[in-house]
Amino acid sequence: MPAPESSDPDPTAAGSSGRVLLGRFRVEKVLGRGGMGEVLLAHDTLLQRRVALKHLHTDGAQGADRRGALLKEARRASQVSDRRIAAIHDVLDLGDDVLLVMEYVDGQTLRERLREPFPLETFWELSGQCVGALGAAHAKGVIHRDIKPENLMLTREHEIKILDFGIALRSDPASGAVTPGGTTHTIEGNRGPAGTPQYMAPEAHYGGRIDERTDIFSLGAVFYEMLTARHPFAGGAYESLLDQIMNSVPAPANQVNPAVPLALSLVVDKMLARDPAQRYASCEEVAGALAAARAEAPGALSSATSAGSMPAARSVPGARRLLRSVVLALAVLALAVAGFFTWRTLAAPRLPNNRNLALLLPATPGANRDFSAFALGSIELLAARLQRHQDQPSFQMSTFQESLDDKVGSAEDARKLMGANLALVSTLELTATALRARLELREPVRGRLVGARSIDVPLSAPQVFMDSLYSKTVSLLGLPQRGARARYDPGVRGAGTMRFLAQGMGRSHLAETDADLKLARDDLETACRAEPDAAAPHVRLAAAELRTARRTKAPVWLDRAEASARKAVALDSSRAECHRVLGEILGYRKSYVESLAEYQRACELDPTDDDAWYRHGRTHQRLGDAAAERAVYVAASERRPSSYRPRWWLGSWEAKQGHIEAATQCFVEMIRRAPELATGYASLGGLLVLQGEYDRAIDTLHFAVSLRPMDAAFSNLGTAYFNTGRLTESVDAYNQAIQFGSAGYVMWLNLGDAYFWLRGRPDQSREAYLQALRLARAEMQSRAEQGASFDPMIPASLSSMFPKLGQPDSARIYLRLALAADSANAMVQYSAALTLWQLGDHARALTWLERAVSGGYPTAWLRDSPVHRDWRAEPRFTALLASASPASRTTPSPEAGGRR
Repeated sequence: MPAPESSDPDPTAAGSSGRVLLGRFRVEKVLGRGGMGEVLLAHDTLLQRRVALKHLHTDGAQGADRRGALLKEARRASQVSDRRIAAIHDVLDLGDDVLLVMEYVDGQTLRERLREPFPLETFWELSGQCVGALGAAHAKGVIHRDIKPENLMLTREHEIKILDFGIALRSDPASGAVTPGGTTHTIEGNRGPAGTPQYMAPEAHYGGRIDERTDIFSLGAVFYEMLTARHPFAGGAYESLLDQIMNSVPAPANQVNPAVPLALSLVVDKMLARDPAQRYASCEEVAGALAAARAEAPGALSSATSAGSMPAARSVPGARRLLRSVVLALAVLALAVAGFFTWRTLAAPRLPNNRNLALLLPATPGANRDFSAFALGSIELLAARLQRHQDQPSFQMSTFQESLDDKVGSAEDARKLMGANLALVSTLELTATALRARLELREPVRGRLVGARSIDVPLSAPQVFMDSLYSKTVSLLGLPQRGARARYDPGVRGAGTMRFLAQGMGRSHLAETDADLKLARDDLETACRAEPDAAAPHVRLAAAELRTARRTKAPVWLDRAEASARKAVALDSSRAECHRVLGEILGYRKSYVESLAEYQRACELDPTDDDAWYRHGRTHQRLGDAAAERAVYVAASERRPSSYRPRWWLGSWEAKQGHIEAATQCFVEMIRRAPELATGYASLGGLLVLQGEYDRAIDTLHFAVSLRPMDAAFSNLGTAYFNTGRLTESVDAYNQAIQFGSAGYVMWLNLGDAYFWLRGRPDQSREAYLQALRLARAEMQSRAEQGASFDPMIPASLSSMFPKLGQPDSARIYLRLALAADSANAMVQYSAALTLWQLGDHARALTWLERAVSGGYPTAWLRDSPVHRDWRAEPRFTALLASASPASRTTPSPEAGGRR
């Protein structure tokens, strides 16, 4: 008995085998389900063929728009006729939903074949078919937007067919823009991007222009997976995936799978370029690049000649020999042309004009702890030598301590964390007879290899090894060899001394326990005994003893550290690091005047020592001499005109003094010298927020987080959104700031305020405020236990929070505490105004607000913040805004997002 027919247009309800849809399609099975609907295998009883039915849901608030868009684009996609594209036979409007009747392709998807890398011959064959099929769609003006292994079907005849043009868009061939209206349209209206996130190009994620290059990026991801059996971007949460697609460069395919030819790997690299302008502009260009790469690949000649494309030549031996000669000559010519093309267009990038270097921590595969420590110490000594080259106008580098602190493990990390445009990747190895190293200079933006050097010296010659590390690196960087001063004499002569010196330095950095620190000191003491007249081991020992003092809080270690440092100075007072380390020890003792003299001497001896310059300025601050602190940063900027760090220090100083225009200019100059450094943009964005330039600030801060998601940028972004009334976005930004590290009481207070003024979110607001209260009280308790005075901003900030929690008495108590501690602080005064206003004492609130503005609180925030909506009815408030000049002084920090 035949199955009863159903007029129910909902395939979801009729998805079981045997059901008949629309009186015509008998369902055989469900092929797959997803968030938008499901795909069914059915028999078309009218035309007697198997078809795939794709049912797309279009319900919801924006259902009508989605249905209209799907019908329009699916009908356009159905016009694409090519044997390599699964045909769309019909597009049915079912009222609430859309049903696509598509060609059923019998075979398996590429996803089912991706258990291991494809053999090269298979890849060449299938990749050409993929590019040809996609190019056929593009020729009709249709952009697929969801190229992935699941949508590339391999038929039983070993042919590729592209499936699922269900979210395709039509492009205008004349303009290259996507229609309608030249705007990007998604299948989900305005709710988000269309496609599969892992394969979507950056512009598809952020709502940029969609064109052929968008599909080329997705196909590049598929090719990468075919060649390596792994996706170019790691999985995980959407935010993590988005960060990788926007900010990271995958390891080249030929590094993941050495069988991949370099030329092919470079083609895939270009397909995956983040900037669409850097990708191939068309499938025709991709096809040409693949052909050139295949011609250059090993075995290309034998494959070409064995194809036997001219059968007639086989019947005549002379003709066959002549043909082989011609084919060989043409192949050699093709290789030469392809090689020239590759050399001209795909060669490793040249060194940038302005080199900003970061040294990655060395890799030591299979090494024991002793050699790992030696390797780390060796790279630290290399960093000290390279540092001296910073007196050149085109070279700067991150400090070794920055690499340690940030645990920089990749070239991309070096760009994100340090703004570097070059990264030195080192691998050090110990064999039974030799010390070996491989040095690679990489360009972080593209992850490409700029150059490489290898070192292999006898185990008995660590000094030669150290010199080789330096000379090979200088060669890679294109820096001049400038004799003994540039080479930076490590200060020891013996091979054993050198080994124990480097090993002790490395152990000191790797130390996690007191026992580890003891091993470091033992090595350095051995080096001191081996060469008692050498200053270098004594100053490194002093640094290790200072670390012990900081860790154990035992005064004896501080005494030992000072004695070792003074001995180092006595042995060689011309070594800048001896004075710097002694200055650090004296500063830890709070002997700031003596410390200052040592830092000053270190800067005189080595103007390239960033650590000495910064500590020199900070010591003036501790002595209360702000003008002298500024003078140090200005002097550093003049001595190092191409370095971004002195501008950073000076900009921070100007901001703290309330010199906003000067600070802004400093950060602009900083960005010019380090255009990849996210911190510069985060700080500049914070200054723009202070000045009320919210649109510029938001753009700048978004760029900062695109380089590196960081708490300071998200915090400043939250304040920019808050002051412009975009409270939902403010909540999101503050939550991101907390996620990326800024989880102190200030951030929780700001988050609580955003929830409070968003209205209707009292539970979230209260929860954030209570978390802020816990953290603030813990900080006050910790300061008390250390014998330090509390920060008056803690009770000041809490006082303005308590009225929102219904605790007016606590508000008054904390406000009295804050005012008793620092009533002249503009931020404390502003908190007093907020608190008193909420307690109903408007007259006193306005008095404190007037004092705060006089002390530098930014009037732009008073003008724009939703906190002051009901203040604007007060004549004193409007008069205050009218009389105040544009903000020129302020207290909140632009680097960390100040408390409003």
